[in-house]
Amino acid sequence: MATPQSALTKTAVLGAALALAGLTATSAEAQGATAAAAPAFVNLTTAESSPIYAQPTSSSTRYRTEPRGTTLRIQCSTTKTPSGERWFRIYDSKPTSWVWSGHFPSQVHPPKECFPG
Repeated sequence: MATPQSALTKTAVLGAALALAGLTATSAEAQGATAAAAPAFVNLTTAESSPIYAQPTSSSTRYRTEPRGTTLRIQCSTTKTPSGERWFRIYDSKPTSWVWSGHFPSQVHPPKECFPG
């Protein structure tokens, strides 16, 4: 038969386990919410004259060139390109447009990945 002391110990252990599980679930949910709440775009300002292309490669059609100091709304970035270089997709651009990341100051945290997985 269980003593009152052992019953209290079991209750305390069970309570601690449930509290820990709740904290873990809350943390995972918060991380998921943070990822889902990523901004639609980030504003980046060109450090030099920046050609805008149809695809994330300089051998594709060049649409125009933005002058140094132009702020562009960047939707996402990718390194899944023929060269392996990082390219930025311009937000809400019709047709879809890309600019090489080397035309911007270095990014500690680049914009979200365009093609995750």
